[in-house]
Amino acid sequence: MKAPLKLVLVSLVLFLALGGALALFAFMVLADLRPADAIESIRDKGTLALYRFRIIETLSAAETTRLYQQSCTRRCHGRDVIEKAPRTAAEWETVVSRMKAPDRADLDARLAETIVRHLQNHFLSNVPTVLPATTMKFVKQHLWRSDFGENDLFLDIIYVPRAHASLMGYLGVRNLPQGQRDDLFVVYINTHQGRVPNWDLTEMATLRVNQAAPLRASAWTVLYRDGQEHHHQGALTFPGFDSSRSAELEMTLRLGGLGTRTFRWTLPIPSALE
Repeated sequence: MKAPLKLVLVSLVLFLALGGALALFAFMVLADLRPADAIESIRDKGTLALYRFRIIETLSAAETTRLYQQSCTRRCHGRDVIEKAPRTAAEWETVVSRMKAPDRADLDARLAETIVRHLQNHFLSNVPTVLPATTMKFVKQHLWRSDFGENDLFLDIIYVPRAHASLMGYLGVRNLPQGQRDDLFVVYINTHQGRVPNWDLTEMATLRVNQAAPLRASAWTVLYRDGQEHHHQGALTFPGFDSSRSAELEMTLRLGGLGTRTFRWTLPIPSALE
């Protein structure tokens, strides 16, 4: 009985090995791949399947890049569409959510979240990219102020006077308290290495109009916060002031151990989006 059983097992092993070799050869022919590339592709698919079903918890940087390439730049469109058009953290989340559909990239929630983090880490814009070109030129000249990422913390602030409230939709401002009438400062906070603290900027921000006493912030509304705590966006308001008169605005953010940041604007802001 032992000899026939051994013969059966050997035959089964040989059959599976031959079947695997034939399957690999067929895959190479159909995919037009070299043996090394075919083996790597099969290994990648196996790794991603294990990750998708949480059998493994993390992917290496190289594996994450291949996931992004296989899901986005090979299945949907070329790399330039993505890599030459950086977006904000919130915008990338929206794009990937739209591309998750079965007739598009067909991603489950775990793979989609991983791709979002990859895009946010490598192709990030600190401020929205959906503004028309002429409007963006106006925003950069008159409304947008930024710093240089001291302590790996990047702050960008866009001042939105009431006369330019039409910009709010572009800037992701949709959930403000009803009846909000004050001018807004839309604040983007990004970090590449650490985490953005869960700040309440009403406790840290003041606004000086000319040389008058500084105004305390009256409200801080969180608009977006990513799951990794690398990207925050919110709307900061101050008690009403007359933005139609000539004035110098100076906002100061005191960020505790991360220093003090100062941003300045000159009023009045031109009425037309030049």
